[in-house]
Parts: sequence; structure tokens; C-alpha cells
Amino acid sequence: MDLDIIRKIKFPHLKASFQTLALKHKLVLILFLVSILNMILPHEVYAQIQTSAEQDSGPVLVFDTGNSDYQDYLDQISADLTDQYYQDTIRQQAIREQKLIQKVQEYLAQRGSPLAPYTSTIVTLRNWKKILALSNAESSLCLHYPPSTSNCWGVGGANLWDMGSNLGDGVISMNHFLNNYPRRSPVKYAQMSFEKMNGLYKQPPAQHWVDNNYAVYDDLTAIENSL
Repeated sequence: MDLDIIRKIKFPHLKASFQTLALKHKLVLILFLVSILNMILPHEVYAQIQTSAEQDSGPVLVFDTGNSDYQDYLDQISADLTDQYYQDTIRQQAIREQKLIQKVQEYLAQRGSPLAPYTSTIVTLRNWKKILALSNAESSLCLHYPPSTSNCWGVGGANLWDMGSNLGDGVISMNHFLNNYPRRSPVKYAQMSFEKMNGLYKQPPAQHWVDNNYAVYDDLTAIENSL
């Protein structure tokens, strides 16, 4: 072999260190080495290394999800607030109802109505304003009615229905009547306007009857809205 043709070929441009590699080449190399490491080290050894690292890094916060003390505390606060809300609501409703009773009773007493002593019962009824309005249109707020029937709403026409032993019974019976009559009608008196009742409840119809109803009904609405 001719040694003259043997030359030492050098490629200095191919020499490179990790620091001189491009970023993408560094990432590829790191991923390659990590994959090799995962294949070489067993998972148990890796877990021990990870545990040691966690211990060296300081205390670890552990949340005991089985402890219900905190949730019980929150539930108790919620229950207390809910109870307080309902107590406040009931108290406000009671105060408002007492004011309403007082004002309506004064209204009836000023007009000499025998219904005044029963105001606390009247205002609890669903149709209380209509009951008082109809009593005005039919008997001037019960100033003119037969006490034997406790019926000052003209229910029954010439043969007035017996509605109880006193006007307290009468207003309760009248509330029931408005909710359930006319029997065959899908719309009851409680849901009708006075105009709709005129000619049905009131026979024959009369405009002054409608006006007398509204005279009291509007007054009671104003009292209610003032509270």
C-alpha cells in the first residue's frame, strides 16, 4: 500500500458540544436520554427517587377528605342563616298583618259596620277584599241583614242561605262560596271581575251595584298598598 496516498482527513467543522447544539437538537437529545433512562430504571426505583425528592423538598400538605367537620360547620352556618331568614320573614309578615288588621278595622268601625270585630279573621281569607266589597253592595257593609242567617251578601236571593251563627262564620262561608261557585262554571266568582259578576251574581244587573263594590274594594287596595 502506498503510504503517500494515505492522508489524515480532518473534519473540524463536525466537532460540536451540547452547548453549541441548536435548541431543537437539545430537546431531541434530552427526550432520547429520558426514554433510555425509563427503560433502564425499574418503576420501583423511580418511585423511591421521586419519594426522596418530595421528602427533601419540605413538608407535604395532606387533605383528609374523610373528615366531615368542616362541611358540618358550613352546613350549620347555612342552617342558622336560613332559620334566621325565615324568622325575620315571619316576623315582618306578622307585623304587616297586624297593621293591616288595625287599618281595616278602623275603616269598618268608621262606617259602623258590624264586621269590624271580625277583621282579624277577614284579612286571613283569600277573598277578603271581595267579601267586604260585596257586603257593601248588598247590605252597606252588613248594616242591613238578617242576623239569623249571618248572610249579608244576598246569597240565595229571596231564600237567603244560612251562613253560620255569627258574621265570623259568615265571612268564612262566603269565602268558600266565592271559591266554589258557580258550580258548573270553570271560572268561579273569586276569579271574576265585578263587571263579569254583574248579571250572574247580581240579577238583574245594575251599574250602581258594580260601583258600590269598587268603592270599597279600591279603598281596601289602597290600605293594603300603603303598608
